[in-house]
Amino acid sequence: MPRIKVNDISMYYEMHGQGEPIVFIAGFSADHTAWAAIIEYFKEKYQVILLDNRGIGQTDIPDGSYSIDQMANDVAGLCSALNIQRAHFVGSSMGGFIVQSLVYRYPTLVKSAVIGNSAAKIQTAFHIYLEAQLEFMKADVPFRSLLKASCSWCFSYQFLSRPGVLEQLIQIGLDNPFPFTIKGYEGQYAALQQFDSRSWVGQINVPVLVLTADQDIIISERDSKYLADHIRGARYYCFVGCGHLPQLETPQKFVQIVREFIETLQ
Repeated sequence: MPRIKVNDISMYYEMHGQGEPIVFIAGFSADHTAWAAIIEYFKEKYQVILLDNRGIGQTDIPDGSYSIDQMANDVAGLCSALNIQRAHFVGSSMGGFIVQSLVYRYPTLVKSAVIGNSAAKIQTAFHIYLEAQLEFMKADVPFRSLLKASCSWCFSYQFLSRPGVLEQLIQIGLDNPFPFTIKGYEGQYAALQQFDSRSWVGQINVPVLVLTADQDIIISERDSKYLADHIRGARYYCFVGCGHLPQLETPQKFVQIVREFIETLQ
């Protein structure tokens, strides 16, 4: 599978389909497979670009701390290397932080932005969860248990109550041949801790769709709504009865909302 030199790393990416490019950027400790449930619905009309951020998957895992701006530079560098001059960008959670940085710092690259289940700054509850997960990893807690705890935060109780869903999610994580590492986790966590777009998010001036969910306990609906309220002309949609990852809980609705937004710009 393709890897390309971007800045100081070798970056993994995939391209599917033909048409206008859409770049999908996953969240904290997630690789490109986080979008697996929805790619089929986009590649029939668009050129889909998937990637692994620095610190995860098949992209290099450098030592030290990372920053959101650094990861945005990576995405911009990938686009340049692939000769993509303008694209739609869809980011989930930390991917939404990266999209904010891209829009602000590379506005001519961004035709539109979907900022999903994200915020201008992460709050205390999410910090506690991330710190606890890191402590569990360093204590050699079984990976299955880490995945189980993560699912309890990432998904709504309705979704997890469906027969077999929790085990299926855990198995997907166990089957990933490139699981997250302590080094990559610490690097990306440093990026999350430093990020704060409140002083400049109001200067974003491209078409933006902000997505949230009413049962997201990682990034609250209120914190996502802050982005919609402070980005000029931003559209806003809240998934009802859904947790932090609507692209997995309700993929068809997610596809519908995102495609409708993008298609109104054409």
